[in-house]
Amino acid sequence: MVLALLGFLLVTAAQSASATKVAEQPRKERLISLIQERRSTMDDLDKAVRKLRGQLNDEQRKLSRQNDVAADDAKAQAALAAQAGASGVTGSGLRVKVSDASTIPDDIRDASAYRISDTDLQLLVNALWSAGAEAIAVNGNRVVATTSIRAAGETIVVNFRPLSPPYRLDAIGADSTAFGRSEIAVRMRRWHTLFGLGFSTRKNGNLTVPAYAGRVGIDVATPGGS
Repeated sequence: MVLALLGFLLVTAAQSASATKVAEQPRKERLISLIQERRSTMDDLDKAVRKLRGQLNDEQRKLSRQNDVAADDAKAQAALAAQAGASGVTGSGLRVKVSDASTIPDDIRDASAYRISDTDLQLLVNALWSAGAEAIAVNGNRVVATTSIRAAGETIVVNFRPLSPPYRLDAIGADSTAFGRSEIAVRMRRWHTLFGLGFSTRKNGNLTVPAYAGRVGIDVATPGGS
C-alpha cells in the first residue's frame, strides 16, 4: 500500500509539472517575442536619433558659413558634442575582441571563469581610456561619462542595451602597446590559455565610433559668459 501510494504521488506530481510546463510555454514564447520586438524598436529609435543629430549638424554647418559669430558658435557646439559623445567619430585606433570559451567542462561547478563578465568589459574599457582612446564603442554602443556596463542575469548590458557575444570594443586613438601592457590585457592573454576565452587585438586605420544615441542629461550647469 505504501509503495502504491508513493507511486501514485510521483505520477501525480509528474503530470502536474508537465501540465504547468505546457501552460507556461505560450507565455514564455510571448515574452521572448515581446523582448525581440522591444529590441528592434530600440534599434530603430537609436538610428533615428543618430540621423536627426546628423541633420542638425549639417544645418549648423550651413549656418556657420553665413557669418563669423555663427561659425564660432558652431565650433563651440561641435567641441561640446564631441566631449559628450553626441557626434560620431572616425579615425585610427585599436579593435579588441573578447568572447566566452567555446566549450565548458561538464564537471565544473562554477562556469564563470569560462565566460566574459561585465567586470571584464569595464576593465577593458578603462584600460583603453588609459591607453589614450578618445572615443570607445562596445558592440556599436558609444561609451560616454554616464554609460553603465553591468550584468542582467547572464546578459551584459551597455547603456541599457543587451549585448550578445562576441564583444567588440572599438577605441579610436588607443595605443596598442600601452594597452597590451595593461593588467587586464595580461590577464586576458593568460585566461585565453587557461580557459579558452577569446581575446584578440588589432590595429585599424578606419574605425567608426557612432554617436551616443541616449539622452544626454545635465545635472550641473552655469551661465556662459556674454
